[in-house]
Amino acid sequence: MPSEKLNILVAGLGAVGGYFGTLLALNKNLNVCFLSRGDTLKHFKSNRLFLKSYKGYELSFSPILSDNIVSFKRKFDYIFLCTKSKDTASLVPQIKKVIKKSSQIISLQNGIYNHRLLTKSFGSKRTLQSICKIGVEMDDKYIIRHSSLGFIQIGEMNGRLSGRIKNLYAILKESGIDVRIVNNIKEEIWIKFAWNAIFNSLTGISSVTVDKLFRFRQTEDLIEKLYGEIKLIAESQGIRFGDMAYRKVIEDSKKLGAFKTSSFQDRLKNKVLETPYFTRELLKLAEIQKIKTPLLQAIHALSIAV
Repeated sequence: MPSEKLNILVAGLGAVGGYFGTLLALNKNLNVCFLSRGDTLKHFKSNRLFLKSYKGYELSFSPILSDNIVSFKRKFDYIFLCTKSKDTASLVPQIKKVIKKSSQIISLQNGIYNHRLLTKSFGSKRTLQSICKIGVEMDDKYIIRHSSLGFIQIGEMNGRLSGRIKNLYAILKESGIDVRIVNNIKEEIWIKFAWNAIFNSLTGISSVTVDKLFRFRQTEDLIEKLYGEIKLIAESQGIRFGDMAYRKVIEDSKKLGAFKTSSFQDRLKNKVLETPYFTRELLKLAEIQKIKTPLLQAIHALSIAV
């Protein structure tokens, strides 16, 4: 780690941003700021943030936050995007005001839409798509409640171990974050993309936890058929969905129990679902490759309607 403190921005102080942002903020070698808005901003302007984990630990601190990115009066070395997909486009011009040539923009967001937009805006050398797998929510008292998993996967699209991956790994590791370097990040991104397109969409539409989707043969059959459509799209992009992908998307999901997806949580809070951003990207690719996707089209329409 360098002797001078690194400046870190966490864009989005929700469940994911709150969890990983807390661990970063408690690292004494980092200056961490949070970009937030609305009631969340108002609450944490005068209250400490509390994180309670199923692993038995509780953490608390007073975040430095604002809804105006230039008010932090600094350029950031790392920017972690933890917002919903619908907010990414509006963040791009703001981020341009606080970055430098060496800045790294890391998306912890779901789907492939965000990384494509960020790469187009900032170039591939300054952007990284990572994967976070975690069960976490912010309750109505603004307490971050960590219920399962809790790790980040990072890696270069070409599979090489680059200097920026090593540096990011060191920062996350020193902050107490479970971080894992993978050499097949493209495949892992698509596996999680498939999971989100299926389970975030279905739980968001039906407002149920994951376990309830496996209670009936009809809904389990729907999951299998959606997976089949996405598998064809993935393969058209050079991503092979083999036994590992099936296990991670389908079999492991049966063991999650009453897991609350982010879309399920959004539905309970009457928030707009972000799942159309997932399904829209899939449908675009399917149309180009002339792949028939009747179920994905239906799920996409329903996600917009709710």
